[in-house]
Amino acid sequence: MKKTESICPECLKKIEAKILRKKDKMVMYKKCKEHGSFLIPHWQSSKVFDFVKKFDFFKYYYEKNANPGDSENCPFKCGLCTNHLSKTVIAVVDLTKRCDLDCAICFASFPENNTEYEPDEHGIFRMLQFLSRLNPKPPAVLFSGGEPLLREDLSEIIGFAHGLGFLTILATNGVRIAKSPSIAAELKKNGLNIVYLQFDSLNGEIYKKLRGRQLLEEKLKVIEICRKYDIEVILVPTLINGVNNNEVGDIIRFAAENSYIVRGVVFQPIAFTGRASDGYLIDEWTDYTFAEEVERQTSNEIKASDLFPVPIMTPPIMVMRKFMKKPWPLFSCSPHCGIVNWIYVSKNGRLIPLNHIISFEKFFGELFKLSKSIDSRGKIQILLTLFFAALKSLNWNVVRKEIGILNFFKTVMRVHVSPTYKSLGNIRRRIFLLGCMAFMDRYNFDVNRVKRCVIHYITPDLRIIPFCAYNNIYRTYVEKEYAKKAVEVEVKPL
Repeated sequence: MKKTESICPECLKKIEAKILRKKDKMVMYKKCKEHGSFLIPHWQSSKVFDFVKKFDFFKYYYEKNANPGDSENCPFKCGLCTNHLSKTVIAVVDLTKRCDLDCAICFASFPENNTEYEPDEHGIFRMLQFLSRLNPKPPAVLFSGGEPLLREDLSEIIGFAHGLGFLTILATNGVRIAKSPSIAAELKKNGLNIVYLQFDSLNGEIYKKLRGRQLLEEKLKVIEICRKYDIEVILVPTLINGVNNNEVGDIIRFAAENSYIVRGVVFQPIAFTGRASDGYLIDEWTDYTFAEEVERQTSNEIKASDLFPVPIMTPPIMVMRKFMKKPWPLFSCSPHCGIVNWIYVSKNGRLIPLNHIISFEKFFGELFKLSKSIDSRGKIQILLTLFFAALKSLNWNVVRKEIGILNFFKTVMRVHVSPTYKSLGNIRRRIFLLGCMAFMDRYNFDVNRVKRCVIHYITPDLRIIPFCAYNNIYRTYVEKEYAKKAVEVEVKPL
């Protein structure tokens, strides 16, 4: 069906690969001259694989504007280059290798790489300043590790990033917040926006299997602490077939019940990197398709066809840019990297995907037409086009019962003119993001997907490296090179 390039899981050399249809599933086939052939299951069914391509609006943009050049060295000479088709949407800063858990499935800790990687505060400030000068500037920075909460200077780092105007996200297991709630209060005071909370299950025994101990009570406590200090939470379950894949529906409903503070749930099918690198259970652990699991486990309230590829957001962001002082980069990853929707929680607890309220096919189609001529349109003309696009796309019955017609139109206009959570008004507390980001490992690595990655690591030497390339190729080298090394920097005052 589709040719691409990949890497050999054994020697990491670049090899040719094909994405093939095998009955109702998609697979990657590749062959290394030295290590033989590999047939790897894809996380999307053939039906979903075809469906999401229809909404890949970004491909029309980059086919017209991009100049990818020679890709012979991709992905082995990273630091974003002309081969890369996307800008940074979320910048990831690893703060430490230290952790207070010893998870069997940690993607960031390779058994053969026991380095003490922990950039000093000045080095981190330097990375953040570098990111703030990019054009376009990334809207968000995600602080990761290891466990970032083990750093005593975390509040200062969060405060520095907040002062530079970034949306700040903390990827954490939450253990230290559960023990010391005052940490959350301090982080909130310094500008923390979102806790990106490891949340694999509603069953304590699952945590014991994956994370080494029962953690459910602590996870629930973290959510309540975040509710107290109004720190938004995104739940992040690592999804493994035969372990917790039957909890997809339960976790979605848990998010709905706590939508006042839970802003989203982003499932991540297991990637065989770090401690899970061997991939000895790759067929058994990945033999499922996410969108169909959602449909089955929510009893069709959310259908597989209610989940759309991330680049569906290209047209509205191109429209929003007209009203923004510092335009966002486009959410332009491959349609096969992730699928999303926003779920509205009705007054009786029913799950209503946003495309049941406003037709995505119609609305985003109209916005795509508008985006192609956006430079020649005035702001009043754009707002009128938005109004009539929403008018033609609306499910009037649902809007009238659940939201109110006037409130809905005000929200649509505010979101496009000032894209923040606050612009959602009261709707914000009844809506949450449902997504699945399928990060790649050395088995299913697809160079075409890497070229469109929008989630990038920044390294101490100020290279920007796509997420999946970093975790499969660069992480061990970078950590060894900068372990225990201080980067000399001059930090300018804000």
